[in-house]
Amino acid sequence: MNAFQMARELGLAVEIRVDYRIGGDLVRAEEVEKGVRSLMEGSDEIRRKVKEMSDKCKEALMENGSSYNNLVSLIQELTS
Repeated sequence: MNAFQMARELGLAVEIRVDYRIGGDLVRAEEVEKGVRSLMEGSDEIRRKVKEMSDKCKEALMENGSSYNNLVSLIQELTS
């Protein structure tokens, strides 16, 4: 998953523009400020989505979660 997918497709982040003309792939301070302000001043939807994704990831890692079970299966397959 990359930053574009997180921002545009999943709505889990704010988009920050990279200025390739100035020294390669630097992000200007103004863009960082704009992104931080956007999160601080009214992105309840993004916060809700991030919290929801965080909860799902935690569930996947707990015993009997999907990631946990897949790792157990991999270990069993490699050790048999």
